[in-house]
Amino acid sequence: MVITIRPVKKQYFDGTHRYRSPEETYAAVEPLMAEIGVSEIIDVTPLDRLGIPVFSAVRPGAARGAVRVHAGKGKEPVHARVSAMMEALERYCAEYRGDRMEYATYEEIGPGRAVHPEDLIIPRELEQGEKLHWTPAWDILNDEEVYLPSNAVFHPYDTLGMTVPLFRSDSNGLASGNIMEEAILHALFEVIERDALSLADQKRDLGRRLTIENDCAARQVLDRFEENGIDIHLWLLTGRTPIPTVAAAADDTVTKDPAMIVIGSGTHSSPEIAALRALTEVAQSRGSYLQGGASDPRREMVIRKAGYERLKRINRMWFADAEAIDIRDVPDASTDRFDLDIERVLREVGPYTDRVCVCDLSRTSVPVVRVVVPGFEVSYMDPDRRHSAKG
Repeated sequence: MVITIRPVKKQYFDGTHRYRSPEETYAAVEPLMAEIGVSEIIDVTPLDRLGIPVFSAVRPGAARGAVRVHAGKGKEPVHARVSAMMEALERYCAEYRGDRMEYATYEEIGPGRAVHPEDLIIPRELEQGEKLHWTPAWDILNDEEVYLPSNAVFHPYDTLGMTVPLFRSDSNGLASGNIMEEAILHALFEVIERDALSLADQKRDLGRRLTIENDCAARQVLDRFEENGIDIHLWLLTGRTPIPTVAAAADDTVTKDPAMIVIGSGTHSSPEIAALRALTEVAQSRGSYLQGGASDPRREMVIRKAGYERLKRINRMWFADAEAIDIRDVPDASTDRFDLDIERVLREVGPYTDRVCVCDLSRTSVPVVRVVVPGFEVSYMDPDRRHSAKG
C-alpha cells in the first residue's frame, strides 16, 4: 500500500473546504447509497426548534456492534444531507469484509515494520508472544509501509475467534472525501480533535473561552442558538498543536432538559470552520437524541436520575469563567491546497509521534481512510485507554 499526497487545490470554501461543491458530491455519492445498504435519508431538522440542518442516513444491515443511523450536519440542508451520506459510507467501509490480515506476534512482524500495540494506549498488558491481526498502512510521516494492529483499523473489529481485542474499536480517524487528500486531511483533524478533548478532560482545563464578534457562518449559527434560549459556551482548547480545536457546550435554558446538555467539537486549520463544526455538532446531537437514533437506555436512565441542575454541576468545567480570546485573534493557517494543509499538520504533530499511519479503506469510488497517530490520546472516547490505565 503506497499513498502519495498530490498537490491539489481546494475548490469549495463555503463553511467547509472541499474539492467539490456539496451538490457535486451528492451527485457522486447518492447512487452508492443502495450499494452500501442505506434504506432512507431522513431530514431530522423539523424535530428541533433550532432549524439548524441535521439529516440521518439509515443503514439497517450494518455489522453487528455498529450503529445503524448515521447523522450529518451543516449550515445548509445540502451540507447536512451529504454529511450523513458520507458518514454512512465511512462506517460501511470500516467494517471488516474479509480483508487480508496477517496473524503474527509483534516480534514476527518486526519492530521496524509494525506499530507497537502499546503505542496505541491499550487498557491491558500485551502477553508475551501474543498473536494479533495486522493490517498494512502507509506512514505519511516517513513515506514507508507499516503494519497496524487490525483492531485499530476496522470497526467493528472482528477477531474471527483467533485473538483477544486490544481495546474497543471505534471510528476515530475515519474519514471520507471527494479525493484521497481531502479524506486524509479531515481524518487528521479528527485525531487531533479527540486528542485535544482527551487532554483537556484529563487536565480538567479547557483553555480559553472563545468569542465570535464578527459576521461569519459560525456567528450566524450561534445567533440561532441564542434566539432559541440555548446558552452556548465556546472554548478554544489547549491541544498539543496550535491547530484550532473548538468545543461548544450547550445549555437549553428553556426546556431545562438534562439530555440537552450536550457538547460539540471541531478541529480545522481555519478557526471559523472549527467553530462552525463544533456548533453544528451540538445541533446534530440534539437532533439525533430527538430522533431516537442514538438512544442508550442506560445513559437515559443516568441522565434522568441526575436531573438538570446536578448534571450542570457535574459538567461545571464547561460552564465556568475563563480568560477569553476572540476568533479573529486565532491564527488561520489554512491554505488553498489540501497537500499544503497536510504538510502543515504533519509538521505540527511530528514532534509528538514517530508515525502517521494512513490505511486506505475505500470500497467504492469515494475515498475512505483510517488515520492512526500513535501516542495521541483517545480517553475522551474511551476512558479505559489512558496512559495510566495499565499502571
